[in-house]
Amino acid sequence: MRFTLPRAFALACAMGLIAPARAAPPVEAFGDLPRAEFARLSPDGKHLAVIRPYDGREKVEIIDLSKPDSTPVVVGMEGGLAGDVLWKSDDRAIAIFHATLRGKWYKKYLSDFSRALSLTLSTRREMLLMWDAPRFMTTRNEGTITDMVEGDPDHVYMSQFDLWDHEYMLDLYLVDLASGSAALKLHGGANTIGFITDGHGGVLGSIEQDSNLTDHIRMGGKETFSYAVKGGAQFGLEGLMEGPEAKFAMQMPTPFGTEGLYAWDGKSQFGPALFENPTYDLSGVIGDERNGRVVGVTYTDDTLHAKYFDPALQRIQDSLELAYPGQSVSILSKDDAGASFVIATQGPRNPPVLSLFTRTDHQVKIIEEAYPDLKPSDLGEVKPYPYKAPDGLDIHAYLTLPPGRDPHNLPAVIFPHGGPEARDSMAFDWWAQFMASRGYAVLQPNFRGSSGYGGKFLLAGDGEWGGKVQDDVQAGVRKLIADGIADPKRICIVGASYGGYMALAGATFSPDLYACAISYAGLSDLDRALYTGTTFESEGITIWKRRIGADVDRHKAAAQSPANFADKVKIPILLIHGDKDTTVTIEQSRIEEKALKAAGRPVEFVTLEGDDHYLEFPQTRIQLLKEVERFLAAHIGT
Repeated sequence: MRFTLPRAFALACAMGLIAPARAAPPVEAFGDLPRAEFARLSPDGKHLAVIRPYDGREKVEIIDLSKPDSTPVVVGMEGGLAGDVLWKSDDRAIAIFHATLRGKWYKKYLSDFSRALSLTLSTRREMLLMWDAPRFMTTRNEGTITDMVEGDPDHVYMSQFDLWDHEYMLDLYLVDLASGSAALKLHGGANTIGFITDGHGGVLGSIEQDSNLTDHIRMGGKETFSYAVKGGAQFGLEGLMEGPEAKFAMQMPTPFGTEGLYAWDGKSQFGPALFENPTYDLSGVIGDERNGRVVGVTYTDDTLHAKYFDPALQRIQDSLELAYPGQSVSILSKDDAGASFVIATQGPRNPPVLSLFTRTDHQVKIIEEAYPDLKPSDLGEVKPYPYKAPDGLDIHAYLTLPPGRDPHNLPAVIFPHGGPEARDSMAFDWWAQFMASRGYAVLQPNFRGSSGYGGKFLLAGDGEWGGKVQDDVQAGVRKLIADGIADPKRICIVGASYGGYMALAGATFSPDLYACAISYAGLSDLDRALYTGTTFESEGITIWKRRIGADVDRHKAAAQSPANFADKVKIPILLIHGDKDTTVTIEQSRIEEKALKAAGRPVEFVTLEGDDHYLEFPQTRIQLLKEVERFLAAHIGT
């Protein structure tokens, strides 16, 4: 059978009055690993270390800036992925790698390992650090630099848990970067969980955690401060500040109920405020890359902002923000002279770009575009989309509209974030933009329990995973429908990690609201997640119990577990999970699949072979996006 266009329509197309539909970028444009994610300058500014993928695995590439056509030095580790790089001197860098592996003696269990190695440029010699430390083969976190020991080009401090007299204790080691060997510097006690150092090789004290989950800060052999961490801490020692006096930066609540940063003398005096905002929490601190001293802060309203304590550095930050209106600008690194800076810029429709800024000539040279095949015109408009929950609580959300589509009666995706103590913002989101490029409106709600909006908003989500948190998301769906943006019959809920739980909970506890659900690495059985594998009430376990509400009602976990109510599901569900996930084990998706099948509900299960929780390989990212595209098209596509 042959179909022909109406003559008037064909004529209009020929005259250019009706533009042909624009082809969406291929899956690979979104799913490939970013071409570069992070970079640091050597102290003299002559070399640049960039973390970038080689054959699908992230390695460290070192570029000689004085010889841009020379072949870069590439540093990798078999089976490992580069996660950070530090410059110890002009001639020596430290690369940190991580991997998910089965332990040498506990092969049944997957564990996350990290390792560090030094590279001496002049000799091209690589050396694994801590290789001769006790229990090196079984200790997982051997990639942590405790202190950079500024002023000493040959050593750093690293720590590990050692077994002494049948008890594990944290020990501090002085590590020689040329040989990789570790010399024991200081024994921790039975309760030591961290050492307090000054960035120059001096040990000032330690943090001890007792059996009641109270942290005790000890300086000079004496306790100077303590605070409870059961269910989550209100305080956090972030490090020393620059200056001749030993002033610390302490994260703690502001008078407004948000999280701020304050100076602390190490004893009893707090103040002045280094950062406080009546509406938004402190997001993080900025540490000096040479000595770890706290030099600034970050916070997020709709976009990420950086504030430095040094006025000269803040002026540079301000000038860069003026040069990139509508984008967030982060200074990732600088040389010791303060002449050259590595900056990262990005916005909702501007994928991340790494650049080199030189202050003398005010020139910016692009190092790498993270997603070079994506242009702003390929991406959807992102805008704030605030609304109120049924109980009147203000919910901040972001709406991404599909490019080139009339925002009316669209198929829509509800895309709640992970965490739950996290939040979405107006930043580039490769997954959300991919779905928008396929014609879907994408709503990302910051429901109660999200971080960033103060302690009251955060704690309002405790025990409400199956209740008011769901109400918050449902209110966003109803607003999309009321505003005429979403077709009420074509709405799918999609999420990863805690967002995956939200997708399963939405399909289970709001069975008539959605047409389908996709869960990547989502929780389905909260009892099993809490109580399997250990009876030890760690700080982390108490935080999860508080979030779920199981700290006050043991039955909350079961009552909010989607797998226990699979018979309520009315819509098709797609489960996707990495088989090397140690954050949310693949068992959680298998439990949900088994429950749905037993209830006779439609379910598909896709395993991402060889990847963990964080989608670290291009082939699994691309596979995930293809499965999402297929499933959405089948159930809510046009």
